[in-house]
Amino acid sequence: IKDEQTVSRLLIRNITTEHNIKIVCKVICEGKPKERTSNIKVFSFPQDPVLPKIKSLIANQTQKLNCTVHNVYPLERIQIEWLRGDKTLFVDQPEESFNNVQSYSSVFSYTPSVLDLGKNISCKATLEIAEIGLEKTRNSNAEYGPGTITISSNNPSVKIGKHLEITCQADGNPQPTILWWKEETEPAQIKSQNEKLIINNASRSQAGWYRCDSSNAVGSQQRRVKVIVLGPPNIPKIQLSQRGDPKEGENITILCSSDDGSAGLTLYKQSAASGALNKQAVLLNIPSVQITDGGIYICEAKNDFGTERSTINITVEALPDVVKMADLPVAILPAAGSVSLLTIAGLLIRYCRKKARTNSNNITLS
Repeated sequence: IKDEQTVSRLLIRNITTEHNIKIVCKVICEGKPKERTSNIKVFSFPQDPVLPKIKSLIANQTQKLNCTVHNVYPLERIQIEWLRGDKTLFVDQPEESFNNVQSYSSVFSYTPSVLDLGKNISCKATLEIAEIGLEKTRNSNAEYGPGTITISSNNPSVKIGKHLEITCQADGNPQPTILWWKEETEPAQIKSQNEKLIINNASRSQAGWYRCDSSNAVGSQQRRVKVIVLGPPNIPKIQLSQRGDPKEGENITILCSSDDGSAGLTLYKQSAASGALNKQAVLLNIPSVQITDGGIYICEAKNDFGTERSTINITVEALPDVVKMADLPVAILPAAGSVSLLTIAGLLIRYCRKKARTNSNNITLS
């Protein structure tokens, strides 16, 4: 205490909660005692709320969020408010406190909505002491990695030669960086370094799987989408299961295939339609192929935008002719098993000469 004639000063160093007291200033003026009282209100709210980093927030998936205020006094005068953008999600207030500086954590079970994507999640703490007109507010935004990724079209398609634009957006804080990659290439190729994937003058080579990668300092997330380029089907392939022309009696397979999943396939012999539709491969098995099975076979790919065909000409080789001996005397046949080949040959020659003489004797002139 320092008194200076008409002024007395009370200096309190190192204020603590114990100084939350009433003080009295007494004076004697012209022989009369007078006094005035005053209340010392001690408070502590030294820093912003602290929120742990959140790996990701995914729409419609519940998780617990935590917000902590440190070294607060009096604790019963603090109020914590959770917000998404300007919308209040939850209000929390401690139920009990002690006569000292304390820390308090507010735990909130939160289920993100698709409508809330892109809005900051914040924890706002307010210390209010109405008796002295004090209202002090501190606010912190949560940092979280990309969780929900939205793509403007889940099944994008574009006609050959036309324009396609797809947008990828990711919810996160700090704002995630977006990269578009073309898969099915070695290595994968970056096609865009922002939210928009733009395909101009679409061609079949631009069809396939694309990947949207989103990342920030907290985490990363990705989502794939398949781009379909519409147009007449690719030329199908038709092939025989073996090299060269098949021989009569062999088993053969004819394969009709296409790398275009949008086309229906039909495999048939010219002038005799058969096969199956809406398959990426059609097989035709021909057991014990015959001369009549030869001919032109057609593999046809067809979709809403056109038709493409491939053909194969199959020639079936006949087996060599076998010597027929229908007129051989019955007496010779049983003997064939017990005599030498030379003997059989001699008998055949003798028989043929005799037959020739008989035929010549039967010629009639007219």
